[in-house]
Amino acid sequence: MRLNIIYFKSRHHAKAPQNEKKVPFKEIIPLSLKNSVKGSSKNVIENKCLFEMSLLFGCWKENTFNDKICEKFTQNLNDCYKKYLKNSVIQKKLREIDVPAPDSKILTNKQITYLLRMYPNI
Repeated sequence: MRLNIIYFKSRHHAKAPQNEKKVPFKEIIPLSLKNSVKGSSKNVIENKCLFEMSLLFGCWKENTFNDKICEKFTQNLNDCYKKYLKNSVIQKKLREIDVPAPDSKILTNKQITYLLRMYPNI
């Protein structure tokens, strides 16, 4: 135990912090933002009616695939799917817009590029 304390107190130990004056900062590329953003697609995992689907499958399993008993769950799944299709069309239209809305919190790469070109780095 005592030897470990001696090793940690030494200056040349690997865990000791480096002196900032011995390692000068060298700027290889400029430290500023570019005026554009590369187009990277976000693969957002959405709840695509998985809960309703699992309820329907559970009902089918309990009732030996009888559609008349599980009609309510089938209707819920169909309603959820129609709602998902409407939302996906709306999201697709919003992704095509280059100019962001003032109150939008999620921006696409085109909208961020628009804002960076509008307000470039000084």
